[in-house]
Amino acid sequence: MINCYELNGEFNENCMSFKDFNEIETYLNNNLSEIHKIPVEAIILIINEYSKKIAKNREILRVEGVSFLCFYLKKVNIEKQLKLNLENIEYLNKFVQIDDEKYIKAQPRGIVCHWMAGNVPTLGIYSVMQSILCKNANILRVSKKSVSDVYKLLIILANINVEYEGRTYSSNILLKNIALVYFDSFDRNLNSLMSLKADVRIVWGNKAAVDDICLLPKKTTCKDLIFGPKYSFAVFDKSAIESDDLEEYLENLVTDTIVFGQKGCSSPQVLFIEKSKLNVIDVAKILSIKFEKITKRYTNLYLEEAIAAKIINKRGEYLLGLDKLAYISKGLKYTILIDSEIKLEEPITGRTIFIKEVEDIFDICPLITKNIQTLGIASKNKEKVLEFTDRVTTFGVDRVVKIGYMNFYDSPWDGSLIMSELVRWCSLNIKGMMT
Repeated sequence: MINCYELNGEFNENCMSFKDFNEIETYLNNNLSEIHKIPVEAIILIINEYSKKIAKNREILRVEGVSFLCFYLKKVNIEKQLKLNLENIEYLNKFVQIDDEKYIKAQPRGIVCHWMAGNVPTLGIYSVMQSILCKNANILRVSKKSVSDVYKLLIILANINVEYEGRTYSSNILLKNIALVYFDSFDRNLNSLMSLKADVRIVWGNKAAVDDICLLPKKTTCKDLIFGPKYSFAVFDKSAIESDDLEEYLENLVTDTIVFGQKGCSSPQVLFIEKSKLNVIDVAKILSIKFEKITKRYTNLYLEEAIAAKIINKRGEYLLGLDKLAYISKGLKYTILIDSEIKLEEPITGRTIFIKEVEDIFDICPLITKNIQTLGIASKNKEKVLEFTDRVTTFGVDRVVKIGYMNFYDSPWDGSLIMSELVRWCSLNIKGMMT
C-alpha cells in the first residue's frame, strides 16, 4: 500500500492510502499546466520566501542539515545555480532566439520520481526543489524514518504569496506538483508501478537500492539520474598545517565529520596530512581538543548498536597495535585513529576519523577512483590546489571544496548539472520561412 502524505497541495499527517499510482498521476498531470504558466522568476521568489520561513522555525532548524538547506534556497544562490545549469533562466519561460530565426526552450520532462536515501532527510527537498524550478511534477518517495521531517519541511511551503510584474503567485501551485509518499522499499510491485510513471528517475541510495531500482521497468523515454554510494576524505597540505589557521581548519573538519552522523556521501572518513613541522601526533592532539569543544554543542550523539560495536573493536585494534595510535573520548563521542598505511579506510562512521601522514599530497592520487565524491582541502597555495584538483578530478573525484563545506549541497553534484538534465531542450528553426 502507498501511504501518501501530501497530494494536490493538501497535507494529511495520517496519510491517504492508494493501491497504485494512477490517481496520483492524474492529479499531477492536471496540475502541470498551472506550474507551466508561472515565470521561473516567481518560483525563485517563492522558494526564497520558503527559505526565510524555514529559518524562522526553531523546531525545524533542529533537523540536521536544515541550516545548509536555508542557504541553498536563497534567491541569490538559486539564480546562480540556474545560470550555471542552463546559462539563461529565460529558457524556462519561453523560446529564446539564439541565432538567425533559431530558438530554444527548456521544457519540463514531466513526472520526476525521486527515490530518497534515509541518511539525509533534507536531501528530498534539495531534489524536489530543483525539479520544481524546471516546472516538473514530482513523486517524492522518502524512507520511513524521514517521512516526519520531510512532511514538516514541505508544509512550511504552503500559503506563500509573492508579487512579480503586477501578478500574485502562490506556493500552493508548487505543492500541487509534489506528491509525498512512502511505501516499503522491498515492495517490488509498487517500485515498478512508480518507475513506469516516471519521465525522470532520480535515485539516491546505497548500491543495493540503486541496482534494484535501475532494473525496474521504465518508459523508453525515461531519463535516469543515479546517485549511488560515494566516499569522501580530507587533505591538509604543509602550508595549511604550518599556518595560523590550522586550528580553524581542524574545527571545520570536525563539523564536516559530525553532520549527518558521518553517513553522508560527502562526510570525510580519512584525513591525509602532508609532512610538516608538526607531526601526525601533534595534529591529532589539536583535533581531539576541537572534537571535545564541538561535540558539547550536539545533544544527539546517539549511535546505533552495530556502529558502536565497530568503533569499540577498532579502538581496541589501534590501542593495542604496535604501529598504531588512537585518541579517543570518554564514551563514544569521537575516535581518532592513526596509522602509516596509505589507503582509504572502510568507513566506521559515528565520528570516527583516520589520520595518515604523506610526504606529498599528490601521493594520494593512486588511491583515487570514480567512487570518490568530495575531497575537503586545506591549503594556502592556490596554484598547488589548482594543480592538485586537476589531477584528482582526472582520476575520479567529483568535487574539491575548502574544509568546512564538504556537506554543503552544490552544483555540479556527483559530476552532474542536475537541473540541465531535468529539462528537454526543444528547438524552433524557421530561418527563411517568413521571407
